Amino acid sequence: MEARQAAGWTTTALGFTIPLWVVADGILVVLLVLCWAASGGWRERLRRMTVNPVALTALLLFGWLLAGSFWGLGTLDERILAVKKYADLLLIPLLISMAVDAQERHRAISALAASLLVTLALSFVLGLGLLPTGGFIKGEMGNPFVFKKHTTHNVLMAFGALLFAVLARQSQDRRVRWGWSLASLLAVGNVLLMVQGRTGYVVLAGLAILAFHMTLGWRGILAAMVVLGVSFSTVYQVSSSFHERVNLAVSGVTQWNPKVAVVGDAVGWRLEYFYHTAEIIQDHPLIGVGTGGFVQAYRARTEQAGLDVPPHPHNQYLFIMVQVGIVGLGLLLWLFVQQWRSTSLNRDATYGLLAKGVVVTIAVGSFFNPFLVDHTEKLFYCWFSGLMYSETDPHLDAKT
Repeated sequence: MEARQAAGWTTTALGFTIPLWVVADGILVVLLVLCWAASGGWRERLRRMTVNPVALTALLLFGWLLAGSFWGLGTLDERILAVKKYADLLLIPLLISMAVDAQERHRAISALAASLLVTLALSFVLGLGLLPTGGFIKGEMGNPFVFKKHTTHNVLMAFGALLFAVLARQSQDRRVRWGWSLASLLAVGNVLLMVQGRTGYVVLAGLAILAFHMTLGWRGILAAMVVLGVSFSTVYQVSSSFHERVNLAVSGVTQWNPKVAVVGDAVGWRLEYFYHTAEIIQDHPLIGVGTGGFVQAYRARTEQAGLDVPPHPHNQYLFIMVQVGIVGLGLLLWLFVQQWRSTSLNRDATYGLLAKGVVVTIAVGSFFNPFLVDHTEKLFYCWFSGLMYSETDPHLDAKT
């Protein structure tokens, strides 16, 4: 019983550290696994994992990635490292097997909200030039990301805008409701006007469409398109940072040529990586080049052209498919589908928007980054998914 309570508090602590501190994340994950292992109840845990569609699909995806380490081109060290990066997927069934209750879930999500508030406040202070740079401060006055790189900061803050809005809607106290609403608006402003993370722009747009749709139905999608069109056009006119980042993206796309090596253009590099990765996939469509085999396969493909060899193609879907083929991609997409479908089974219906929001955040962001191997994004996704679907038990629902 004490081990189970310790696991619950460790889960809460993770909610606070994920946006802030990588070292603490690693310590807390190890502590969570130890507490989970010491708390017993193995038969019930195994049952929860196997009947829960989200937990089962996460296990199948990791199992296929583990199997992929036994074939392909990667060295032993590359294969081990790749499997370790994907191992956080196991947090999803682990947390689901713990049967996290509503109180623990609310406590953990509140810890995440508090951490994002700290990040948001420090970002504004940094943007005003009132916070010295260096040390744990990663950004600068003109690009005030704080604890993480700018891409990660903006993705987390885009989700934070949704989280703060949900907390405002839940609150019964008018002053608290207005406080959370203000935090949500400030988070939107932080993403669009202050921090230069283009992935965050797209994630924020996806979350806005989701929120409007879940609030107003299909008419909400049209309303969201109008609001987004007006908002992004206005920001484009008034924010030099947003204006420049959008123009650079458009320029990178229009000027890219697959026959010419890219120099100094992040968007062009991504297109180059996408192009050559797609060529590798054409040669290995079924089972890929193996988990951890991407670098070797990419180097063999581009060595004669003298192109840079990236650690990944900056796209999670291509990265999964090039390593473990169409089966791996299918399992990843099926995991997203199962999460989306299982939201209706979550007994805490007030968090339904957040449950779908985390899917949108990772699914959209994965078009531009490998979010299942980037530390903060993958840990955030796996931790939050485990929390959201821990009470999703079709076996119990069928009895009630």
